[in-house]
Amino acid sequence: MNPHKTECIHLQSIPQNTAAKDASIFPVNRLSVRDGVIQTLTEHDLADSVFFRVRWRGGLLLTLSRRFESYWILVEKDDTVFQCVRVDKEHLLIQRLQQVIRDIERGRFARTKTTAELVAQIVQERQLTSCMNNTKWDCFRNAMINEMPFCPPYEIKTLFDDDTSFITNFIASDIWYQGNYDAEEFVNLNYKVIEYLAVKPKYYENKGGLLAPKKIWHNAEETFAQILYNCHIPCKKCGDACLIYGYL
Repeated sequence: MNPHKTECIHLQSIPQNTAAKDASIFPVNRLSVRDGVIQTLTEHDLADSVFFRVRWRGGLLLTLSRRFESYWILVEKDDTVFQCVRVDKEHLLIQRLQQVIRDIERGRFARTKTTAELVAQIVQERQLTSCMNNTKWDCFRNAMINEMPFCPPYEIKTLFDDDTSFITNFIASDIWYQGNYDAEEFVNLNYKVIEYLAVKPKYYENKGGLLAPKKIWHNAEETFAQILYNCHIPCKKCGDACLIYGYL
């Protein structure tokens, strides 16, 4: 048991933005943390409505925060979230939090690999060589958003995808939509998982109505090629698509 002199109080009575300003607000004395180290909350944590954080040897991190009138228990390491638990009833919060802590200290996540560890394993097993880096991927993605006349459609083959039929279908088809290069859609900017990217610097719109539909093409191949040259990104042509390899 950690020797924190704190009494349990109603957390919902504390404004969300100030709930963690005083380390004594959260009743840590009701929790048993044997192996982990309770962290001192930073100003960023406080502004982000974090109540409690524990770090274990090896980098495993538990964070309790409040979002939209619910409590969230997040277990993560490096770039990977292992568990996310939502607790809506305050009287169950300590019990649920202690259960997650107990699971951690019993070794539940001890053998769970992070995304970075899984990538390293796949790269080693398949003897792959990296062809891109974060700087080049950032250059490419930003140019697709800011320098192209439209955001070209694409499909991403990650190192974890066994089925590649979606890439084959993409390359073989005429594409009628634009691509979304927002961080969430683009592998959350976790570029190291990208084995290759199939992208088409063209798409069509249907005009003329149902009786006389007509494909109107938008093509920016020259601009696209110049961007690849400026960003020092090699590509391989495959039909009217370009393949950009993260690994070979």
